[in-house]
Amino acid sequence: MSTSRPGLRADIQGLRAVAVLTVIASHAFARPVTGGFVGVDVFFVISGFLITQLLVREVAGTGRLSILGFYARRARRILPAATLVLVATAIATALWLGPVRAPEALRDTVWAAFFAANIRFARSGTDYFGQGLPPSPVQHYWSLAVEEQFYLVWPLVMLVVLVALTGRPRRRPAHAQPPYRELMAAIAVLSVASLVWSVLQTAHRPTVAYFSTATRGWELGLGALGALWLARRAARDESATPTRPARIVGELAAGLALVVIVVVCLTYDAATPFPGWQASLPVVASLVLLVVGGLGGPHTLVDRMLSLRPLRTVGDWSYSLYLWHWPLLVIPVQYLGRELRPVETIVALLVTFVLSGLSYRFVENPFRSAAWLRRPVRAVAVYPVTVALVAAAAAGGSAAVAASVPRGTPAITLGADWRTAYHTDDQAEALVRASVQAAREGHGIPGELHPALADLLQSTADVGDCDYEDDSVRRLCPSGDVGSDRTPRGHRYPTPGTDPGVRSPPRSDSGYRTSTSWREKCRRAGHPGRGHQLRAVHRLRGIPVDWAIEQIGELYLDLVVVSTSPTNRAKTHRPLSDQAARRGPAWSARGYVDLLTALTPLADRVALLLDIPYLTRVSGHLPPAPRMPRWRPACSPRRPTTRRPSPTRLAPPRRPGWRPAPLLGSGIATAPPVRRSRATSCRTATPGT
Repeated sequence: MSTSRPGLRADIQGLRAVAVLTVIASHAFARPVTGGFVGVDVFFVISGFLITQLLVREVAGTGRLSILGFYARRARRILPAATLVLVATAIATALWLGPVRAPEALRDTVWAAFFAANIRFARSGTDYFGQGLPPSPVQHYWSLAVEEQFYLVWPLVMLVVLVALTGRPRRRPAHAQPPYRELMAAIAVLSVASLVWSVLQTAHRPTVAYFSTATRGWELGLGALGALWLARRAARDESATPTRPARIVGELAAGLALVVIVVVCLTYDAATPFPGWQASLPVVASLVLLVVGGLGGPHTLVDRMLSLRPLRTVGDWSYSLYLWHWPLLVIPVQYLGRELRPVETIVALLVTFVLSGLSYRFVENPFRSAAWLRRPVRAVAVYPVTVALVAAAAAGGSAAVAASVPRGTPAITLGADWRTAYHTDDQAEALVRASVQAAREGHGIPGELHPALADLLQSTADVGDCDYEDDSVRRLCPSGDVGSDRTPRGHRYPTPGTDPGVRSPPRSDSGYRTSTSWREKCRRAGHPGRGHQLRAVHRLRGIPVDWAIEQIGELYLDLVVVSTSPTNRAKTHRPLSDQAARRGPAWSARGYVDLLTALTPLADRVALLLDIPYLTRVSGHLPPAPRMPRWRPACSPRRPTTRRPSPTRLAPPRRPGWRPAPLLGSGIATAPPVRRSRATSCRTATPGT
């Protein structure tokens, strides 16, 4: 019996529909499908299964394997729709993303055209879950890049195995059975190596692990292994109709596999280390569905569910749906400067389905069956043409964006009554407020800016020789005048924070030295992660806070400055300092209390840089700086001469008392210096007021 039913298996199309719908739901609504990103892993297994099935059939039917023919089929299937979406995205990017984001996004489209988007995003430290800068409109092309890079290797591996075992492929007789056992051994070795590497990289370099073909290849390899096993079973005539006990086992296995995929989609989230071993659940479940559906015999209940006509239609459109949905959700958000409202999201999804249906009908199918592309050389030649089209669109968009930047527009200045107009005595803060007000009133962007708008995203502060992306780094990296013993205002401070771009070190000729400890896109202070007891000392995506506190304790500091990212922006759209946000989850406020409590005994003074507020008002001036609680412990241990004592836990303040220092419309909460006394013991101190 055949390894699969004649024609395209309907249950596979239904599984494709489940995969793409979970991905779209995760991107569009976030909840409750927080783990919808595993739909990509389901796609990987399906892709490895189907492609290997086609390759094995070719070897079994013709006695040879045509690498050129394989890449020609991939070109007809992948390139037309991918190129259409890239060109459309480049045009939309140039029109609506502006001179700051557009140049970077247009460069991303070129990387995507070369099927190297995963390399681009891994190198730039892109966070797939959107905790840093706004995501690229073509960020989802990373998965296509992973697939195509895998297919640069797997057919060649098959060819090497065939040549090694049987000599030149041309000498193999037609209808000779492929060496299934050897092929299965080869893909198993590659998959195990990829899985081990995935687990290691996920623990140490999560961003690279997420986008890397080396850490994702085992998922496609497992699908290939399933296809080879079914083909070997059919070749040995072991595919007779299953017995009743076998059918019952198949029903239970398929049902359990579908449940696993659903549960994973509902329970995984951005805090789940991924891919790593966690990816094995959706991957193995997808493989079980593919294998059970290919065993022959009566259809299982899950098979019949996945074969429903609506799911088959969505499965047919799944490729176009995946390509269109992301730019249609991301570009409007960046253009509007806010999250989409539910109605707007639904409209974007409706447009996604309409464009996907049109792409499938008028782009995918015509190119796939075009007679003039039947010759492999012509089909493969489409690839450089598509790259040229995307590059031309990106170049034209870049030129249009550059031409849109005004030339000679005067800079924003302050009038004589700026103190009264902007409610502040700080000239720098008044200038920021004036700039925001001018932007809301339609004032043009000043012409002479340094750095230029197009280079703004590349303008980041120097954080020294180590960036802490590698978790093995456990040292402080000095910046500024590294040969000096002087630090700004007599203070040497490592800053556990989130974004190196907002911490400008002193110049190399300033005579000051700064030691900085930072972690990009880490969890905020005191956030323990799901399912763990709240504590001040915990691991923040790479840099343990206890290590940072230990370094602070060894430096004998007069000042410790702590900065962090806004609290729960995706859910509340409010910074920590907002009164409504402070009525939210209690662990957020307690986390800051615990962290500051641990730091207070280690320095004369602790400063917390509060969040930059969101500019939500349509007109008028910015609101005044929020009032933040004053952190004032009753006492601290005296500064030792040789050895710093271990941190002592202090009781939190009994009642809030706030004394902010405005900083660009937000604030800085500081604790005043505390007089040290040899007779004072913080273990018996009472909270300050």
